[in-house]
Amino acid sequence: MGANPVAAFQGLRAVLFDAGDTLIHMPRGPEETLQEACRHWGLSISPEQARGACQQSERYYSRYYLGYRGDQGPFWRHFHAEALAYLGLDDPDGSKADYLSHIFGRVGIWVAFPEAEAMCRRLHGMGLRLGVVSNGPSTTHDLLSQNGLLPFLDTVVTSQELGIQKPDPAIFVLALERLGVVAREALFVGDLYDVDILGARAAGVAGVLIDRRGDSGRVDCPVIDSLEGLIPLIAEG
Repeated sequence: MGANPVAAFQGLRAVLFDAGDTLIHMPRGPEETLQEACRHWGLSISPEQARGACQQSERYYSRYYLGYRGDQGPFWRHFHAEALAYLGLDDPDGSKADYLSHIFGRVGIWVAFPEAEAMCRRLHGMGLRLGVVSNGPSTTHDLLSQNGLLPFLDTVVTSQELGIQKPDPAIFVLALERLGVVAREALFVGDLYDVDILGARAAGVAGVLIDRRGDSGRVDCPVIDSLEGLIPLIAEG
């Protein structure tokens, strides 16, 4: 358990969250979903092949997603085409890449953590303004909506839309401006210390690390193992 500077949460008016692995997650890894698609085509790939193909796609994502504008379709077709190329699968008409876009975009691929909706509802009911700051694509809005979380959120800021990403403090500053609060009136909850906590701190926002697996070690911020742990922190503050 890390330090617990509850005084940082006095005068709290807003709570910001990371999205992936904080509010929502993928119960099945992308490798399993890719293997499912290959079985649909009558192919069998090993876990190692699936892992390598997904890593190839992620390299494309990291290279091109920041600041991407316009129709998301072509972006994700190119993303999935990288996996197909890694596996040596021909796709002259793009139909396989389109199929991957379809199954990776299905409702249920990303789901909310069990306590996420109730916690957002409770915080919202306390009069707190809520938002998301995500190093994700603009489709993060859709994922939050699919999981019933979007109605509780006053703003959703994604790095793809802005062309900047955490830990750059500018992305946090914009979220604060949209919520109409100053840094000392907010806290940020995320699962990555170097990206989420240090980024928020650089913007003057107190951070809470969510560590569901208990492997964060000693860190200089409050640590919770589920979103329910926010309530004692806020109440004490």
